[in-house]
Amino acid sequence: MTHPALFTRRSALKFGVTFGLGLGLAAGACACFFPTRLLAASPRPNPKRAQRIAQGFAGVAQGAQAWLAQAVGPQEAAAVARACPAALAALLPRVPDIGPANRNEVSLEEAVWLAALTRAMRSRKLPEAMAGRLFYDLCEQEMAEQLAAPATAQALAEAGAALFGPAGREDLLAWTRETQKRRHPADWVGKAVLGNGQDFDLGYDYSQCGAVKYFKANGVEKVAPYFCLNDFSMSKAMGTGLARVHTIGQGDGLCDFRYKQGRPVTQSWETETERIGAGRA
Repeated sequence: MTHPALFTRRSALKFGVTFGLGLGLAAGACACFFPTRLLAASPRPNPKRAQRIAQGFAGVAQGAQAWLAQAVGPQEAAAVARACPAALAALLPRVPDIGPANRNEVSLEEAVWLAALTRAMRSRKLPEAMAGRLFYDLCEQEMAEQLAAPATAQALAEAGAALFGPAGREDLLAWTRETQKRRHPADWVGKAVLGNGQDFDLGYDYSQCGAVKYFKANGVEKVAPYFCLNDFSMSKAMGTGLARVHTIGQGDGLCDFRYKQGRPVTQSWETETERIGAGRA
């Protein structure tokens, strides 16, 4: 099945906003040490941001309708597509502020996409696991299409390699130090972990994740574990060799991202949903 280009914000940012770490979606389901009402509070309006999210979501909704047409039939798929604009409109006024030029802004905006999609599917009594599988498949399709084009495949490889260079390491250290200041309650919080080049080259641990905070604040926390799985699709496409044992979105106390350049990525929907306990959607 062919979908429209759904994750074009990643493409526009040359896949380098978060070193291609699945866009930093390490998740943070059990790390909400503050009232979720703080996340639900309406931030200052940002029309450009809202327009950007809506434009990206239009592609997601189109891809979702195509995917659902095969899964549940064209009529039900069309009903979900009709519910998507209202689902997104209800979320847009309350997308939290995580600070200017935040490298995880893309992650947060994609979380808004999935939250809206999940709500639209819920209105038709379709489960969160199905929304998660749909989103995962769209990401996989997008990565396959990007890798099929030489220019974008090269951009992916270059962005992945940049993670392991001196500038990439310094940026990782600076970014994680900034997250420790906890300036924005809805943001991620992490610390860098530099490897020895044998087991892994570098990584980071998240103790809090803005994506899962967002899902919790908007009543769709059950979709969080599935959102995290796109990390592996992105790492595989970029050659960054992600391995992760713990994921907050799956109920752990932290997310331990570990990267080794060129290492095969062996984790996927199939390996991780067995742990989640949902199996295939």
